Amino acid sequence: MTLLAETTKIEELLELLDEDIRHLETTLSTLDTLRSLIIKRDDSALTRLLDEIRAGVNARTASERRRQELRIELAQLLGCEVPKVTLSQLQVSLPECRRQAVALRQAKLQSLAQQMKREYTLTSTLVSDCARFNRSLMHMFFGLDVKQGLTYNSNGTATRLMDAARVSLQS
Repeated sequence: MTLLAETTKIEELLELLDEDIRHLETTLSTLDTLRSLIIKRDDSALTRLLDEIRAGVNARTASERRRQELRIELAQLLGCEVPKVTLSQLQVSLPECRRQAVALRQAKLQSLAQQMKREYTLTSTLVSDCARFNRSLMHMFFGLDVKQGLTYNSNGTATRLMDAARVSLQS
């Protein structure tokens, strides 16, 4: 490939890395919002947030596809196998100005990935605690143990035992 083609591919890579950075920053904000809405028990806002997340899936999938295509093209350009095309490996073969640009984005992505790991842990802990609390409430109010009174038929359909305690809906 020509120097122009190589430069174009590197610019394309930098744009994709910037897009990844924006996506991770948005995801971190979304996780923070999710925790806040769960704590506030704002069902309508949670529904809107879920709709926003679903709407962004197609764009994210297209970005992932483009990244894989670019990785294949860069592997051909570098004359190596696709699995060996990493940001660290790529930096070795770039001129200094491009190397710094890739290194900065790589460092930012690594930092965001660490933040994502922490935020994910916080969010999953909150959701897990909410589920545990809901199970406790079910047991306290209805006398139901989530693991008791539940059977499965041969189709895998769950059924509760009919003699489980119920709440009277009459006033």
